[in-house]
Amino acid sequence: MSYKRNDMKVAIVANPYYPVPPTKYGGTEWVVYYLIKGLLERGHQPILLGTGDSKVDCELISIVDKAIPFPRKSTPGFRQAVARSLAKTSIELKKIAPHVDIIHSMDFDLKNFSKYPNVTTIHGHIGFDNLPFFQARRGLSYISISKNQQAAFPDLDYVGVVYNGLDPAGFPIVTTPKNYLCFLGRFDWDKSPHLAIQLAISLGMRIKIAGKIDYGGVKYFKDQIQPYLSHPLVEFLGELSFPEKVVLISNAKCNLHPLLTRREPFGLTVIESAYCGTPTLAMRRGSMPELIEDGKTGILVEDFVEGYHEIEKCFSMDRKYIAQRTRTKFNYVNMTKDYLKAYKKVLREFDKSKN
Repeated sequence: MSYKRNDMKVAIVANPYYPVPPTKYGGTEWVVYYLIKGLLERGHQPILLGTGDSKVDCELISIVDKAIPFPRKSTPGFRQAVARSLAKTSIELKKIAPHVDIIHSMDFDLKNFSKYPNVTTIHGHIGFDNLPFFQARRGLSYISISKNQQAAFPDLDYVGVVYNGLDPAGFPIVTTPKNYLCFLGRFDWDKSPHLAIQLAISLGMRIKIAGKIDYGGVKYFKDQIQPYLSHPLVEFLGELSFPEKVVLISNAKCNLHPLLTRREPFGLTVIESAYCGTPTLAMRRGSMPELIEDGKTGILVEDFVEGYHEIEKCFSMDRKYIAQRTRTKFNYVNMTKDYLKAYKKVLREFDKSKN
């Protein structure tokens, strides 16, 4: 294997829940889309194992005819559809594994593919509920999406940290925002958007909230969000398309990123907002100190009680600086380069193990 070759075949294994790129919710799927774009631009040959309704410029191997997004209520039919798609993923991956240089999984379990060069990006946070899963797979190679994510389970075989990156060109820089705050993300306890609403009401500012509700957040939304929806300062936009999302975050005075219980592994909405020049007020948890330059591209606080006193600093920040710094540091070109470094490290170690 020549590690300088520019025609590497990379099997990218996506999930069955959303197409690549997604039509609405789907941060991981946007990352996959731009990784494919980056690999193609550098002369490599990505192969996507993903939903049949994905629209990519590389070879697509369908693991399910159409995406099966998380419903608001888990049903036997949904679980069976997911199980069938995962089984098909294994079948299709076994066919092509001997003919690619490396397998890159986006959370798909590669325990049965350890005889091939492989790496898995961990997109979710690591909690007590999935520690046994990782403990049983210490022999596999992993990539984290932040340095902090590795601290949750330092015993894994990490081959690198690769920050998520998109194409900043798709986001306008807005230097004169409108007078509202925003929240964009899932409606559940992990993301705790009720704290963003409470902060906005305490400040006497309008807040626009948008995102996805699935079966993990139905009760949360009913108990914690619905009581606020009749408030004149609160506007619920639902799940947005990409253009709608860009309008929301680019015109906001500040993006709010509350994290009551979640150890955030990355936080894609933080950099999407910053592409537009919009600062983020976030709790100092998980990856937030890696994404936000405290005092310059946003403010990090212990909680949103402290945030009440600190948020004014966000309103006077240089939005051109926020956009430029984020566009330079977090983009798909840098992400692709870092993934290629990780691939080459895996391949070198794989060859050593065979000698």
